[in-house]
Amino acid sequence: MQKVDGVKVPDAYLPLVEDLRLLRSDDNNPNAMTARQKEQVWLSLQKYGWTYPIITNRDGVFADGEQRAAVCRDHGEFFAPVLRLAVSDVDRRMLRQILNKLRGSHDRELDAEEFKRILEAGEKDCLAALLASVGEKIPRLLDDERAGSSIIECYELIVECKNEPEQRCFFEKLKAEGYRVRVLNL
Repeated sequence: MQKVDGVKVPDAYLPLVEDLRLLRSDDNNPNAMTARQKEQVWLSLQKYGWTYPIITNRDGVFADGEQRAAVCRDHGEFFAPVLRLAVSDVDRRMLRQILNKLRGSHDRELDAEEFKRILEAGEKDCLAALLASVGEKIPRLLDDERAGSSIIECYELIVECKNEPEQRCFFEKLKAEGYRVRVLNL
């Protein structure tokens, strides 16, 4: 693994390294990140390097990684691995949707064990920062004989709204009733 512009790049990705300033946005990326999430991306890049490349079409228009590229440019890092695919504009957009939206579900018990291992390794602050960046808190991990069931169960409800004013109304009503609520736009 070598450092390119300060961020580590696996040897296999070295032939893909390009100047990020030459890539283009279509200005329609539906994925937005908070400042906290962007800082977590930066910390992750500094610690782990490029674990996967930015993906564009042949013309250098982003399909995946636009936020990572922006974070790097903001920190004066201008080179990263870029995988250019021969895809049509609609396929590039489909890739963006797939890579932004398709995710697996988490098994709470396996998450609890993973959190526990991370905490035991002394990385509580890193874990807390990561979870906070996505709007979650470190679950209360039990140190007693019930350690196997260490995550407090949490149930969520998604309410589909007709428009943004209705969404705001539901949000304010539930918040006023003491519920922990967050806005999710799909």
